[in-house]
Amino acid sequence: MFDRRRILTALQEATLAPSIHNSQPWRFRISGDAVSVLLDASVTPRLVDPSGRWALQSIGAVVASLEIALAAATGHAVATEYFPDGEAEGSGPTAGGQRWDGRVLAVVRQGGSDAPATEAAARLFPALSQRHTSRSPLLGGAPSDSEWQQVVAASSAGSVRGFQVPQALGERLLELTALADAQRVDDPAYLAEVQKWIDHSGKVGIPHAAAGASDSAGAYPGRNFARSLSGVADWSGKETFEDPPALFVVASSGDSARDQVLGGYGLQRALLEATSLGLGTGVLGQALEEAASHEAVNAAVSSALGEELVVHQILRLGHPDQPLLPAARTPRRKVSELLVS
Repeated sequence: MFDRRRILTALQEATLAPSIHNSQPWRFRISGDAVSVLLDASVTPRLVDPSGRWALQSIGAVVASLEIALAAATGHAVATEYFPDGEAEGSGPTAGGQRWDGRVLAVVRQGGSDAPATEAAARLFPALSQRHTSRSPLLGGAPSDSEWQQVVAASSAGSVRGFQVPQALGERLLELTALADAQRVDDPAYLAEVQKWIDHSGKVGIPHAAAGASDSAGAYPGRNFARSLSGVADWSGKETFEDPPALFVVASSGDSARDQVLGGYGLQRALLEATSLGLGTGVLGQALEEAASHEAVNAAVSSALGEELVVHQILRLGHPDQPLLPAARTPRRKVSELLVS
């Protein structure tokens, strides 16, 4: 039986997981030795997540973190059950995961008193607090072959796998990301949503200090949080980014709700492994948000890798040219605010 105090400590670590615009759309219910993870769609962005993909991916990321944190807190392995109430989604709008609002999407419980915590959980636990999204240049070189192999292995989760992106495919993915970005650059509704999340005061959103700089050469199409309805903020800057960036995709053969949750799970495991190796990590998901651009990404990746794949996320990995400094911490809610009965 888990000690409740240890569960709460583990939840505090788990909630450092990434989520769409740091919306933290997770809630938890503790029952004996089990923790249920529910989706709270009342806090999720809508325009950047029209299908609910990012909301489900956020749940997968926090489940990956919760498994590691609970194993570290208790010394025992854990087991996770997904969609315990079935995979039939509700009706109504899809944006921001509204069809899954309030649903238990995963239950994490102790695997047994004789099941020791895995070596991987112990190794990755420190990375829970060290991981952060890098929106700055990574000029120290791409991952080594060994590092790529470790990140690929860490990202495997059920139907989900990770793939190192060859250079020609990387160029195409950057092109598709830039095109997707350009289509929204003057959209008032999109700019208003960006402004809401970058200016959000309190315990969610992205503080200015964590928003990062843009590429002075325009080759790296990171999301520009400095541009909103208010214009381009004076805290934005430009730097020279790596060219070409080293990219990594998390993908699977299907695109069910379970695949999307596991996509977030594999994504977080890849991010934690990369962090433990001293790599910087960034996200390039803009081209996955609208159906047409997502289909173009899937087609490019499937053609290059020789199998039919659905891409759940595109990552940028690389060594910094100097030791990674602690990033501006994006805010987090207290665990007590996330518990439901």
